[in-house]
Amino acid sequence: MSLGLTYLRIVLSRWRLVLGSIVLCTVAAWAFSALYLAQKPKFEAAARLNIVPTPEELNYATRFVRGSTFDGGSVLLGTYSEFAHTRPVVEPIVDRYVAEQAAASGMSVDRWIAANSNPPGFSPGRILSILNYGQAPSVPLREDLIQAVIEGTTIENVEGTYLVRLSVEWEDPKSAAWFANALSGAIIAHAEEASRKTGQQLATTLEARLDQKRAELAGVLKQSRDLKSGIGVVDIDRQKQSLLEARLLEQAQLTTDRATLDSARIQVAALRSQANGKLSSAQQTLEQTIAVEGPRAAGLARSVAVRTARIGQIEKQIASLGGSEDRVKALDDRATALQAEVAALTERVSFSRTENLVNGPRIQLIERATPPLVRSSPKIFFNTVFGFIAGCALAACLLLLLGPRKPRIEFEEAEVLPATAIPASPPIEALPPEPAPVRQLPADHPSPFRLPRPANGVSYTPDEIVGLTGPLNHWLAEPLAPDSRPVFVGGVGGDLDAKYLSQLLHGLLRRAGAALQIIDATQSEVHWDGPGKPFVYLGGLAGSARPELLAHLPADGHLVLAGGDAAQPDWRSRAEDAPAQGAYVVAFDR
Repeated sequence: MSLGLTYLRIVLSRWRLVLGSIVLCTVAAWAFSALYLAQKPKFEAAARLNIVPTPEELNYATRFVRGSTFDGGSVLLGTYSEFAHTRPVVEPIVDRYVAEQAAASGMSVDRWIAANSNPPGFSPGRILSILNYGQAPSVPLREDLIQAVIEGTTIENVEGTYLVRLSVEWEDPKSAAWFANALSGAIIAHAEEASRKTGQQLATTLEARLDQKRAELAGVLKQSRDLKSGIGVVDIDRQKQSLLEARLLEQAQLTTDRATLDSARIQVAALRSQANGKLSSAQQTLEQTIAVEGPRAAGLARSVAVRTARIGQIEKQIASLGGSEDRVKALDDRATALQAEVAALTERVSFSRTENLVNGPRIQLIERATPPLVRSSPKIFFNTVFGFIAGCALAACLLLLLGPRKPRIEFEEAEVLPATAIPASPPIEALPPEPAPVRQLPADHPSPFRLPRPANGVSYTPDEIVGLTGPLNHWLAEPLAPDSRPVFVGGVGGDLDAKYLSQLLHGLLRRAGAALQIIDATQSEVHWDGPGKPFVYLGGLAGSARPELLAHLPADGHLVLAGGDAAQPDWRSRAEDAPAQGAYVVAFDR
């Protein structure tokens, strides 16, 4: 409540400044909106498009979109809608608009542009351009219209749908609706043209690749036919198989004939050996048998020679086929692979032509823009409210800078008396000045002993703390009591002795079973609100301590200081103000 009253007194002390700032900003905002912006009102017309991505587009966008906060559909909607902000889309629309306006005015395009090209006048944008770039070049009317259409076009995606709202701000409501519808149609035409060009390019590439593979296949087939014609075969595998079968048959017959020939020769030799010394009848029979078996053996010998020659010819033919087999096989395999590629490319070309028809962009203009009945800007009431808010902010800043107004001392005008009417007053003797009151500082509680520093020079060991428990508990009975009164521990000199003393008292309080709130006053503000005894580390007055804290110690708190080497150090001279109580000061051994 007191803080609010303080602010209220500050505001009331400078109420003229506050009221003037608020009224000035409010009136300025209203005047600027009503007298300047209202002379060039803006009308907004909007059209709605339904952009449904194809499965191929959606998969592509989802796969290559970057970031976890976007999805493929939103990216595609944004891509299509951004067409309306590109010059290739806007320039033909502006040219058509200029042509229609010129035709409606009964003038040529050049005359209409010349008639509507006004010299540059005063505008905030022109002044800003001069301040930034040193000049404000005049822009041709066509370029100005293109830039105005791009800047006045706003595209919004309706969240959760594939609908896009395309709005255009223009000085004329009919022109605003015309531009919104023209941009919507341009987006649809641009998407269809891009899809058609992409599909045509893909089909052309596939067809060129197919023609190349077909020509390569025809060349490989011709080489294979020429090679087969040169060696006199049609199917080398079948031809080779036939020769192998013929060779096996001839070899089997040759083996049989050789066995029969050997048998016949042995029989003829045996008969001839038996013919000598036989009777005439037996001799005649043997000669007849020899006469029969002899020619038979000779025929078998000729048959063996013929079959041997035949086998040699077959082996030559097999060797000849083996020399050309690798080349024929390579050509046939290459032809088979090319036939598979040609079939796949033929199927892909057919599928691509069908796919281009099915996966065309599905963009529909579901709501045409109509001329608005009221302007979209300026909104005089809202601008006035913003001016009021700006005035309040300006008044607050001025109050922060200037602060409360100092009270003015008014003197009452006294009646001027003649000098003769003023009675003479006795001379006033100067009184000696009264001496300033001397503040009685509270007495300190010096320790009757000196504390040894840690043996390791870093920190006290538990045994060292136990050894110092008796004298410290006797001397610091009040600060070490396990109650809720705070203990402030510091040092007169640097931070090292203050840390030694803080560690020692902390260990004693812990041994006494006291629950502590440890607060480092060198790093944060000093406040506590929980249970336990506050244990505040102040640091050394010549080190990290903040001396102003000593003037704000609570009345029930205890201040314990490490006095360094001096027995009774003058620690109050290092504090900004003397505390309300004395300190327990202990010196360390030199």
